[in-house]
Amino acid sequence: MFRRVLAATVAVQSANVALAATMYKISSSYLGDQCGGTPYAVYASAVDSCTPSQCSPGSNNIDADVQTVDCSSDFIATIREKFGRSPYLIELLTTDDTCSKLSMAFGYPASGACVGAYDRSYYVIASLNDNGSASLQYFNQRSCLSTDLYQTDSADKDALEQHSCSAKGYLWYSSNDVDGSNGREPKTQSSDTTNGDHRGLSTVAIIGIVAALLLFVVAIVAVTLFVYKRRVKDQTMKDTKVTVHSDRSSIALLGTPGTGQTGPDHSVLGQTGLWTDDVITAKRIPRDKVQSQKLISRGAFGEVYTGLFNGQQVAVKMLLPATRSNMKHVSEFLAEAKMNATMDHPHIVTFVGVAWDSLSDLCVVLEFMHGGELRSLLDTYIKSKHPVGFDKQKATIALQVCHALTYLHSLEPPVIHRDLKSRNILFTSDMEAKLSDFGVSRERLDQTMTAGVGTSLWMAPEVMLGERYDVKADMFSFGVVLSELDVHTMPYARAKRENLESNGREMVDSVLLQRVALGTLQVEFSDASPEAIVELGRACMVPDPTQRPNAAEALYKLHVICQKMA
Repeated sequence: MFRRVLAATVAVQSANVALAATMYKISSSYLGDQCGGTPYAVYASAVDSCTPSQCSPGSNNIDADVQTVDCSSDFIATIREKFGRSPYLIELLTTDDTCSKLSMAFGYPASGACVGAYDRSYYVIASLNDNGSASLQYFNQRSCLSTDLYQTDSADKDALEQHSCSAKGYLWYSSNDVDGSNGREPKTQSSDTTNGDHRGLSTVAIIGIVAALLLFVVAIVAVTLFVYKRRVKDQTMKDTKVTVHSDRSSIALLGTPGTGQTGPDHSVLGQTGLWTDDVITAKRIPRDKVQSQKLISRGAFGEVYTGLFNGQQVAVKMLLPATRSNMKHVSEFLAEAKMNATMDHPHIVTFVGVAWDSLSDLCVVLEFMHGGELRSLLDTYIKSKHPVGFDKQKATIALQVCHALTYLHSLEPPVIHRDLKSRNILFTSDMEAKLSDFGVSRERLDQTMTAGVGTSLWMAPEVMLGERYDVKADMFSFGVVLSELDVHTMPYARAKRENLESNGREMVDSVLLQRVALGTLQVEFSDASPEAIVELGRACMVPDPTQRPNAAEALYKLHVICQKMA
């Protein structure tokens, strides 16, 4: 009983995040076919309405097998109950500096194991450390190798115990709040202050020690400031590079808010080409006209919110809070914005503008796609037992995606999407397909991608092996998308299932990807699909990229197929 009361008390004290009038949907994911024991991951978000479920297939975009859904106004207490006596770590993401508005909450078992996180975009290792601190390590790949690490969120002992709002807008909770590190009730230390016990230090002695320590700290700070000022002075004379440390300096860098004019210190940054670029300047819009609303996705490199611009619904893309003050990430984000701004095609998500008042609120505004993503559509097909194979709608989706690829590959120099998959194919309200998510690292042909970046199930073999690649890498991914359109499942799902049935365990990703890279494993197509589409899909996925059709050739074949279906 004490555990539940304490858990509820902690939740009430969470900086007004868990409001009684707000309903939250708490999705708990599990591996296997049973919803019991320690969850694989727990995800909570505010909703207008919520329907609880006991144990059902699917995992709310988390790479697991089954899930439960709970509805509660106290999501922290619910997450705590899900983990029970197992160690866990909870991270709250908020949308403001005071941590009063919740975006999402994630709960992970603090077991040191690699688990799947939201949107299947990254994987996480949660740790509760002996010194009272905690960390969440985010990885691009399921193996969670050190080479795949792209970000670490951490909380020191005070932040974890006091649930204080961090500068990045994070709040932290853990099993230590309720149970201690090993799941038991925390022990209360009693103070022995009887007159007959003189084992402790006297008050005078304690005051003396504290005073000495304060003097020592003041001396250290004074020396440190002196050395720091000397170094800054010398560095200013020798080097023109500047590291941005605050929003005040970032305003000087980016210009007076709303004016679009660069500040006087801008030229020393070596980034003048981006901030004063004609494309960026032409597409800059007032930041106060852009309103961010609900967080709809959080990937490896950024967040996307629903929002409003001049009264119109838009999608607002921002960097992760942890990287918004990092000059390298900001510059890359602006470069991505510039590339998006130059795209002009009916089957590529429309770029609306770029806005900022400071580094911390830099955002890219895009067309909002009311029809959702292809992966979600295919998931509904699975649940409704929609027939496999290609109908006119599926063939049209493939045709529209291929139109976009043909456009990208025809640019000079060609643009490689490099992350083509069903989650990056979005729909308008009229179910017109458009490509999204163009990262700056995918921009030009002279870039080389290694297997530690991107989404491996759609990767071409040459990309997995870290070799140089060209536009034909996109064609391999397009072949995988054709398979998804056909059979609705995630890539290589049948191969994993068959391995499970024959060997009693699912094929591990490392073995699967090795077989794909060697060309001994391909995605499946159904017998219900037209032979011409199956042949096109197989041709797109041959190991030798020079033997794959280019986008224009695939487009012609799809035109012929669609005409026959008319």
